[in-house]
Amino acid sequence: MKSILKSIFLFVLLSSCTNKYNNTTTIYIGSYRIIDQLIPYPYIIKQNQDSIFLYNHKGLIVDKIISSKIKKHKTVEFKEKHFKILNKKNDSFYAFDLLDSLNFRPFKNGLPNHKNSAKFIQVQSNIDIGTFQNDFKNSVWEYKVVEDENSNPNKDLELKQTIKFNDSNVNILTNYYYQGIKTISESEIKEYNIFKIDDVYFLSYQKEVNNPQTIYQIVNYNSSVITLRDYSSREVKDISFNKTQVNSEDYNQLINESTYYSNCFDGYQGEYYYGEDVTFNKGNEYLMDYLSKDAPISDAKSGYIIIHFNINCKGNVGRFGLIQMDKEFKKTAFSNTLIKHLLNKVRTLNDFPSSNSQMEWLYYKDVHAFLMFKLHNGKIIDLCP
Repeated sequence: MKSILKSIFLFVLLSSCTNKYNNTTTIYIGSYRIIDQLIPYPYIIKQNQDSIFLYNHKGLIVDKIISSKIKKHKTVEFKEKHFKILNKKNDSFYAFDLLDSLNFRPFKNGLPNHKNSAKFIQVQSNIDIGTFQNDFKNSVWEYKVVEDENSNPNKDLELKQTIKFNDSNVNILTNYYYQGIKTISESEIKEYNIFKIDDVYFLSYQKEVNNPQTIYQIVNYNSSVITLRDYSSREVKDISFNKTQVNSEDYNQLINESTYYSNCFDGYQGEYYYGEDVTFNKGNEYLMDYLSKDAPISDAKSGYIIIHFNINCKGNVGRFGLIQMDKEFKKTAFSNTLIKHLLNKVRTLNDFPSSNSQMEWLYYKDVHAFLMFKLHNGKIIDLCP
């Protein structure tokens, strides 16, 4: 009997030790830096029992140090990044890189600035998706966009994205729908990486070195659904792409029919009224004539149509949003033909100057702008700004 009890005790003890050992690895994903700008911070930190690893957006180890814990007020000193740990919680922490004064601006007294720090969030292990890299390519996947702080103001357009992974890059097609009808489409191409750290899979996009991209956690995959966990905004959200029946040839045709648009910096977009001059080169009078020419008058409504968009560093226009109001500034809806006309006209504008921030305290390459149309009895009578 004593022998049996000893065996049971030993088994329980070993199980406890094993579980404790398995739980000593914690993975944190870089979410964003600068709290009020939400600029992607594409790094991953893994804490083991006696060491801490730093990974880049490709899943490659950048550095490793011998250390037991990530603690508040402690500095984790990798060779090229010295992370001062701020506001440590059970499932997240903020880190300020003492070696990077360009992207992590301190207070005037030289102390780390919490506002300009980078947020890291603990990830949870996902289900077994070992077949992910074998059969996801060359299929077309669709996602109904859930907007967040990174999106332009929009109340009246429905956005759907379709993606297609090739060997080294991914096509991203964004379709804009108004009242259930597709009005415009834009596309871009990004490189991508799929990698695994321990038992967790990640997907990262890649552009130029100075244009950081979000790292997503792959939390689910089967033959019909890919689910990504997006940590890049204040609220973590899941993005589910559903497999479509669109074939590669038809999808490539849709890409060819779309307008190519890409932000030069997928972080903060400045506002058009900041220090840079992003006024349309040909002036508002030209805009008024060009955008209202041949505009359909299908109803007698009066009110306002506001089209939001980005102007990238090359002067190109994209990333649209739509808000409509009546004369009392209450929600309304103008005709599909008028909205389609205006959106297609705005996306052809190519005489905005390129923009780059020259402000020491504010970095951006792209600008958020809008055009507000005033209508009377269905006719455009004014335009601002």
